[in-house]
Amino acid sequence: MPPTAYADAALTAAETALHAYGLPAPLTVEPIRLLNNAVYAVTTEDDHRFVLRVHRPRYRLPEHTRSELAFLAAVYGDLAAAGVRVPKPLRTKDGALTVAVTPPDSPTFHCDLLTWVDGRVLRPGTGLGPSGVRAIGRALGLLHQAAESFTASANFNLPTWNAEALFTEASPYRPGPFRDLLSPADRSVFDTVADRTAALFDRLGTGADVHGIVHHDFILGNCHPVRTPQGWSIGVIDFDESGRGHYLADLSPVLGNLSDYPHFRRLRAALLEGYRSVRDLPAEHEAHFPLLMAARHAAQCLWAAGLVHSNGSPEVDTADHIAYRMWEVRRCLAMGAGS
Repeated sequence: MPPTAYADAALTAAETALHAYGLPAPLTVEPIRLLNNAVYAVTTEDDHRFVLRVHRPRYRLPEHTRSELAFLAAVYGDLAAAGVRVPKPLRTKDGALTVAVTPPDSPTFHCDLLTWVDGRVLRPGTGLGPSGVRAIGRALGLLHQAAESFTASANFNLPTWNAEALFTEASPYRPGPFRDLLSPADRSVFDTVADRTAALFDRLGTGADVHGIVHHDFILGNCHPVRTPQGWSIGVIDFDESGRGHYLADLSPVLGNLSDYPHFRRLRAALLEGYRSVRDLPAEHEAHFPLLMAARHAAQCLWAAGLVHSNGSPEVDTADHIAYRMWEVRRCLAMGAGS
């Protein structure tokens, strides 16, 4: 589907899906982004704001989204009480968590509606210092703590982010044939990272203390810090890639973000201090972070391939994105031995 047609179909799906929720009209629907999913800000007549997601076809299965939303609904209250704000799913007038819409001449989209999470993205040098980073680490620790205590229903179904999912065509990213997008030199480095990550995951095992429901895209861009009289309140959004995986690997995306800054060691220490304030993290596991950061970048090559494969998004230049990710893979590996 051409990008313009895809954008038009997604907007039609969004406007149609909203009828299922019974929000007070008139509604204002404003696009936030059209990339992984089509995401819209919805404002009601009485000035309440929500987020409507229109999931791109041929990517996340509807049962994955429903399980993601069930998890958020279950942990929302406890996290809010601890100062971590996550989206709360809204059910339709019929009690459903998602709505399926098929616009004319278009594949079926599944859609969902979430509460708005206040705040804005901050970065080192623009309002985010060690205390804010410490609060972000604490927020991730609390997310993992909530995951450990969550009891899944019999029909709960999320993808598992193991080595096969991260590095092969069997990935939930649905990349299609992607290896030809890598140069021979990049393929060699990619395979090395994949093999080393698979071996690390095997050594870590899948016990409940190391493996469970993870965000899988915990980056600064998905954190909304807000200063309050009591300290930092952290909002966390975009659970669209949540699945089962290693808690240790869930730290690697935000560590990769922070590694771009000159005072990375100080920020890294603050992040891990915040995480350890609520959840154990063995000191010996820190040696694995360079490899896991490299693995994150390598896996994003499959994300870029899957994005264009499924909706032809013009917002990602696949070749440039993969070149950038493989440069980052090498940079992260150079930071130290990962296993």
